[in-house]
Amino acid sequence: MRSNIFILLLLAFFCQTVNAQAPKAPVKGTPVLLDEQKDLQEQLIPLDSILSLAVKNSSSVKFQADLIKVAQAQMISNKNLWTNNIVGFVNYSAGNQSIVTADNTTPGAVNSSSISNGLRFGVQINLPLSELMTRKSRMASFKNTITSTIDKRDQAIEELKQVVIQLYYTLLYYSNLLSIRSEAKASAINQYSIGEKEFKEGAIVIGELSRLKSIEVNARADYEEAKREFSTAYYQMEPLVGVPFQQLIIKK
Repeated sequence: MRSNIFILLLLAFFCQTVNAQAPKAPVKGTPVLLDEQKDLQEQLIPLDSILSLAVKNSSSVKFQADLIKVAQAQMISNKNLWTNNIVGFVNYSAGNQSIVTADNTTPGAVNSSSISNGLRFGVQINLPLSELMTRKSRMASFKNTITSTIDKRDQAIEELKQVVIQLYYTLLYYSNLLSIRSEAKASAINQYSIGEKEFKEGAIVIGELSRLKSIEVNARADYEEAKREFSTAYYQMEPLVGVPFQQLIIKK
């Protein structure tokens, strides 16, 4: 019996030692690199710079820019399509190049003519009438495509800026709210600590202590909610702007 108890105690001690030595997983709390005692807007780079980063790294804006390049390339290619109707040729003749033909005026007689030997080259141009008749309308169609694609890109930029601006001021709002909730939580905890001391001394009744505890609990809950909202906006900013949030903080 004693040996069994000794084994159980040894196992319990071993488990506690292992748990104490095992590295604890980092707890993801409030975003780092921010001074909680300082206004968030003063710690961030200007809003114009944030908007520029968002436009530069936006996949939708890049997609529209690529479409513009494609439309421009198609227009240039179509503009030079008429050159397909220009054909150059080169040939070289050597040896007996004479041609024998019958004489229509004298029966039985033949005529002989000779083709010069040597190198021959030239250019042949076949310009279809449709090329002349439809060229203007085709060029106008390509220009309209380019213009509409540029408008789509500008629209994507404006929509992106609106989202970034809204998220930027949402982040500032929740940062200020988190600061207020933090002060309220600290005050509520302090008041409850004083209330506990006064209750032990008989200065207040249990009902007053319960009221202070309720205030403290609500203050803690409000703080956690504000921290959640701030963290959500914080981590939404990174994929929207396309850079880690640390790059949005002014370097000291």
